[in-house]
Amino acid sequence: MNNYKKHLPLLLTGVLACGSVSAAEVEPVTLKFAEWLPTTSFAIEYGANPFMEKVAELSDGQIQFDFYPAEQLGRGSESLTLLQTGVADIANVSPAYIPEKLPLSGVVELPEIVKNSCSAADSFYEMAQPGGAIYEAEFKRHHIRPLWVGNMGRYRILTNNSDISSLDDLNGLRMRTAGGPMTLTADALGSSPVTMQASDVLTSLSRGTLDGVYYPLRGILDYGLAPALDQLIPNFSVASFGLTYSISDRVWERLSQQQQDILVEAGRYAMQTYCDYVDNSEPEIIQTLEEEYGIAQVPLSDNDLEQAHANLEGVYDRWAEPLKARGLPTQEVIEGMQ
Repeated sequence: MNNYKKHLPLLLTGVLACGSVSAAEVEPVTLKFAEWLPTTSFAIEYGANPFMEKVAELSDGQIQFDFYPAEQLGRGSESLTLLQTGVADIANVSPAYIPEKLPLSGVVELPEIVKNSCSAADSFYEMAQPGGAIYEAEFKRHHIRPLWVGNMGRYRILTNNSDISSLDDLNGLRMRTAGGPMTLTADALGSSPVTMQASDVLTSLSRGTLDGVYYPLRGILDYGLAPALDQLIPNFSVASFGLTYSISDRVWERLSQQQQDILVEAGRYAMQTYCDYVDNSEPEIIQTLEEEYGIAQVPLSDNDLEQAHANLEGVYDRWAEPLKARGLPTQEVIEGMQ
């Protein structure tokens, strides 16, 4: 049984659960949906679009969206503010871009904590709902709630004009990270982390101000980065990146129970379609990068892999200790993801 079907009985609450209300009876509403990712992104193709399509199906078109992709309403670091100020009703809020506001949610960015996109999404989702550790510590005080969550799968190391035949070759390389715990990972591996948003990466690679990236493989295609890269480490993952498609409490509380239930069901549906794609697409993407763009696969040796894992052992503690000092339930969240 897939994850979506497993959780479905818990999601169809109220009148939708008993099937006594038809979609035609749902009160009409139009929601502003802000997405910082480009329209080519796999998160839109397999997540945001299926979400909106499922909402339209369940509501018989009564719930509609004004969709603003590609930073039309604001950058990724501004998504939370867009919700809080009413510029958007739903937005892709990514914790890595605002670690000062959602530090605990950065657990997804810890090295190798995401081994399977679907299981990681399910674990995070449970903790990010009312009553869960992440919701109560973070989302609640920012007055938002995730309708569905995801991650970009396992981040890989790719470089340009830099031989990475061994772990030592990473020393000093200027590597793009998304911020948060990924910065700690880059530092632990000897590289020099450069935090920047995805839309700025191509320019930096082209100008030579970056030597490489920690990046999801499909994202390399979505942002047109492949021509600016020439090597890939295929047998080692460094982190992941969390996405939370959230709605503001201001909007949520004015929706009817029927409308809320439709958004919840559609969110879980989109969560499953998206994570299924992430979990199954990597081999084909690696082949595309190699055959169409000439990006060579340069795996680390067993000795280098062992050393890399040893270098990363302290990253969890370096991330958790300052948050624990602030009273955040770091150990509970780490265990919830494992």
